[in-house]
Amino acid sequence: MADAVQIGKAAKLAGISVDTIRFYQKLGLIDRATRSVGGYRLFDGQQIRDLKFVRHAQELGFSLTEIKELLALRQKHHACSEVQSMLKHKLTDVREKIKSLVRLEAEFRGAMRNCNRELRLKREIKHEDCCPLLTKLDRMNGAKRYKYVSSGRKSGDK
Repeated sequence: MADAVQIGKAAKLAGISVDTIRFYQKLGLIDRATRSVGGYRLFDGQQIRDLKFVRHAQELGFSLTEIKELLALRQKHHACSEVQSMLKHKLTDVREKIKSLVRLEAEFRGAMRNCNRELRLKREIKHEDCCPLLTKLDRMNGAKRYKYVSSGRKSGDK
């Protein structure tokens, strides 16, 4: 194992932290490292490739469970159809997130327009109605807002 490196160097090469490597090993995402005579974990080139694979897959939005499955599929011959199926599901998820983000963007744009309009129209702004977004959120929250306080008592209780 002449090309083996200690955990700190492996972490640097893979672009992750030492704690992340330990976590991945605990989950079984990567093989356990061999130990040096002094007890240091030693990682070979394949383990570093696996660490990079996991990091890149996470950057693409795959969960650790999905990554474990991808790592297993990497060992199979003719796994393309299974990987393609996973990608189709991921693509559907991404499209849903995009729709949700577009709705969120429209909500924020509307809130900004309302805020700007309110600020232009009002010369004397009262604290309680200074921000249309806060007012809207308060209205949406309705009666739930004051139902409980941190002690578990209703806000009117002494």
